[in-house]
Formats: sequence, structure tokens, C-alpha cells
Amino acid sequence: MIRTLLLFLAVTALVMVVVGLDRRAEIGPEDAEAAALDWVGVGFAQEPRRDGDEWEVDVIRPNGSMVEVTIGDRLEARGFDEERGAAGLPAGDEIHGPLRAAAIDAALTATGSGEALSVEREGPGEIEVSLVTRDDLHVEVELNASLQPVEVEIEDSGDE
Repeated sequence: MIRTLLLFLAVTALVMVVVGLDRRAEIGPEDAEAAALDWVGVGFAQEPRRDGDEWEVDVIRPNGSMVEVTIGDRLEARGFDEERGAAGLPAGDEIHGPLRAAAIDAALTATGSGEALSVEREGPGEIEVSLVTRDDLHVEVELNASLQPVEVEIEDSGDE
């Protein structure tokens, strides 16, 4: 009796794990879009993009601001990145002045060419320069506090 009960519980647990894994595999762009809108609370979503094991969804709020929401495989919010501020103006984390110019120069040294789209703080001592190269490639250059390139990543054509 106890063995039967233990076997039943083990099989039940295994089925729950398999169903949970299958559920994660079923998450599509519609799910990611709905989750992003739920997290932001107001606005409309642009087409979701797959980035590795995450979804990225840009949500435009009624005031013209835009936030990029990163959604995980359990529909959890993994990140919010203010892309534009109210009325489409630069977001609050956008860098201005001499630091912006120096960061763009460092990013262009790493990529060879391009036009900067944004320069923003990513975390303590981290700066991200987003640019488009002459070949129309979208490139993000991560810089450390000394403005040295840490990572250069070519984004998917549908990203941002």
C-alpha cells in the first residue's frame, strides 16, 4: 500500500514537471505581449522579439513614453528599460553632454562606424551605446566605467 502510494506520488510529480516544461515551451509572442502589457499596466505593445531565452516587448504608453519589457519563460518580468520618456523625449537614463560624446567615440572605435541611437546607463558603472552601422546593422556596445568595451552585440533586425 505504501509502495503504491509512493509510486503514485512519484509519477504525479514527474507528470507535473513534464507539463511545466511543456508549458514553458508553449509561450509564444501573444503570451509575451499580454504579460508585458500586464506588467506595464497601460499602453499598446509593438511586436514581441525573441532574444535568446527571453522575449522583449516594447510598450508605448499614452504619454508617448516607451518601455522595453523583458519577459522570461514563466511570463515573469525580467527587466524594464525606459527607451523614451514622455512625449517621445529622451528617457531618464539617457546620458547627455561630454560623457555621451566620449561613450559614442568609444563605441565607434569598437565597431568602426555607425550612428548613435541612444546612450544610456545600464547599471552601476555600465553604459550601453545603441547604434546603427553603415551596413544597417543594429549594434549594442556595452562599456565599463572607464569607457572600455565589454561586449559588442549585433541585434536581430527586428529588435528595437
